[in-house]
Amino acid sequence: MTKTTIQTLKQKPQASKSSKAIVEHKLKLNSKMYFGLLFFQLLNLLTLVQQFNVAYLVFALFALILQFTAHFRAFSKASSISNRALILYSAPKILPSWLILLLAVSGSVAIAVAGQTLGLLLSMIHLLCFAYSLKMFEITSRKDLYQLVVLGIFVATSSLIFIQSIYFSIAVIILVLGNFWILINLFTPTLPVSVQAKLLAKLSVFSVPLAVILFVTFPKLSPFWQVPNVESAKVGLSDSVKIGDIAQLALSDELAFRVSFQNNNPKHAQLYWRAMVLDDFDGVTWRQGGRKKGQQNNHDHGSASISHANSSTDVEIKGTGLSYQVIAEPSFQSWLFALDFATSEQGNIAQRNDYALFYRGIISQTLSYQVTSYPEAKLAPKLTQESRALNLTLSSDNNPKLLAKGEQLRQQYSDDSQLINHVLAEFNQKDYFYTLQPPRLNNNSLDEFYFDTQAGFCEHYASSFTYLMRAAGIPARMVVGYLGGEFNSSGNYLSVYQRNAHAWSEVWLPESGWQRVDPTAAVDPERVESGFSNNLMQEYNHLSSGLFSMQALRTMWWYKQLKMQIDAIDYQWTRWVIGYTGQKQSRVMAKLLASLKEGKNIFYFILTLIVIALFVYVYKSVKAKQRIDDKIKALYLKTLALLAQHNLAKVKSMTAQQFDDFIAKTQPDLSEDFSIISRGFTQLAYQNFDGISPHAYNSHLAKLQTSYRRLRWQLWLAKLSIN
Repeated sequence: MTKTTIQTLKQKPQASKSSKAIVEHKLKLNSKMYFGLLFFQLLNLLTLVQQFNVAYLVFALFALILQFTAHFRAFSKASSISNRALILYSAPKILPSWLILLLAVSGSVAIAVAGQTLGLLLSMIHLLCFAYSLKMFEITSRKDLYQLVVLGIFVATSSLIFIQSIYFSIAVIILVLGNFWILINLFTPTLPVSVQAKLLAKLSVFSVPLAVILFVTFPKLSPFWQVPNVESAKVGLSDSVKIGDIAQLALSDELAFRVSFQNNNPKHAQLYWRAMVLDDFDGVTWRQGGRKKGQQNNHDHGSASISHANSSTDVEIKGTGLSYQVIAEPSFQSWLFALDFATSEQGNIAQRNDYALFYRGIISQTLSYQVTSYPEAKLAPKLTQESRALNLTLSSDNNPKLLAKGEQLRQQYSDDSQLINHVLAEFNQKDYFYTLQPPRLNNNSLDEFYFDTQAGFCEHYASSFTYLMRAAGIPARMVVGYLGGEFNSSGNYLSVYQRNAHAWSEVWLPESGWQRVDPTAAVDPERVESGFSNNLMQEYNHLSSGLFSMQALRTMWWYKQLKMQIDAIDYQWTRWVIGYTGQKQSRVMAKLLASLKEGKNIFYFILTLIVIALFVYVYKSVKAKQRIDDKIKALYLKTLALLAQHNLAKVKSMTAQQFDDFIAKTQPDLSEDFSIISRGFTQLAYQNFDGISPHAYNSHLAKLQTSYRRLRWQLWLAKLSIN
């Protein structure tokens, strides 16, 4: 090592100061990167916007505006002195450190205080997003950027807890890939966007097989969080029904559940989807038996439930069972939907003594369950004294006329069936009208509806009929659920929406048990037979004929077909992916192991292993055949970084050849090895390496690597001599 080299290393030339600054401030990026971060931050937060508290929404919006303004000012100031396309600027200091710390502490305390209202899950989501918003205020290093991108990925994927449709899932996947693009752009800022996109696509394709294997084989664990804010999240039917509640649901196009039958689909008139039985009436509101006003009973069904959904002892099974699969949307309730009489073998499903199925917990996510129903089964051929007393209980204070009407009918008809038919005939022959907009009733009086207005929805007729039957001495109760549904021929399944919500009655007859009676069928038979009602369709058109209404579009044939195709794809996604629960995974793995044990499907198993082996081989081959220019570029940049550590940094304005000449003049001992590396890098602009043989390629690259190691050794010896 010559004296010249040692002296040069001792010096700190003016040219190296700027390079040293670049080394110390590694996160000096262009405007595309910073504004891309802000853009993806906005998109990541939008995936959870429906779950956010208003206070956090205000804070997040303010933070985004503040960050955008600060970055725009920094970018504009820097661009005034340089080329806008090549401008680099450091992240501006938006808030002082003490203020960021204060915001972090106060925000965390506020989220903890609101935890009782939000629930555990939403509190964790708010804390994650709050940290995400704050992190953008302190981007000073690459580590900060990594943390920000990782937080963004967690924020985006957390939204899948609440929305799991295939289209939303695809949008989230695209958003996650966008976050990964930021990292790719960080490591390869000079590469064209097309090359970066190709790299991102390659990484995505290589990750798919591993993701599929993990999805199928990795144990499915139950969520460890409690459903947040259950009461405010409840949708669809409620556990108590007042006059007019179901009529409001009839205007909703929200999906309730979907059903696929194993055999032939039943007729529309047979599709009475039982959800709850309401046998406690206080004159205003119908509730489940034994439920007091204000009492919640989502988890604990008490004595009203039996251990299994297939263990009822007061049912005479008749006829052939009807098997089908139900995929229920999140309702944040516990009841399930099934045709009479329903049984299920799933351990997380039980049955009340009124034959309604319920889930042991709260349905906070899409739930798939298998059911077998026996439509011809006889329910409770012998009624207990307790059940008889409950289903004959009346409140005479609010409806004295209806009570007197029932007593009169009892004197007139001794036969229960004749009495029932008489009431249904009155509904059919008199001026009763089926409508979504019934007149307002004072005190929700059934008397006023039955004798005066005579216009109402299904719950009006079911309530008045049930009350009248009790007044006549016939045990009766009201059942709420859904009627019918829309058959999708593309996916061969039935979609039931909230607008299909329905109420009907059940009466108990000696030796026949509980029998379904639907007073709505007497008023508007089309509603029950086909699901189509001229009266309701006219009201639908009237109520939905606003400026932005899509009612006209919904009637078009092509729109219906497109909607069916889109919904069919989402159904298959929900059935096979979202519905792939721990129980289904156990069954799949058990069948797989059993088939392997018996010597079946060995060929397919070996074929799968071969495919995986071929995939690994191709992947390694692609990695081994990376373009020589990428490796030479990496080695050249590595060499520049090595020289910069020893106060021999390359000035940005210098070309590769100019810096090579500079090293040759100032560091002759280092010139030979550096020139070999520099010439190899310079050749990239003039020579195509695609046709080079593997042997020649390895020899060329080995020569450059040897020069790098020799150069590093010389610089290390020079540093020791200095010390």
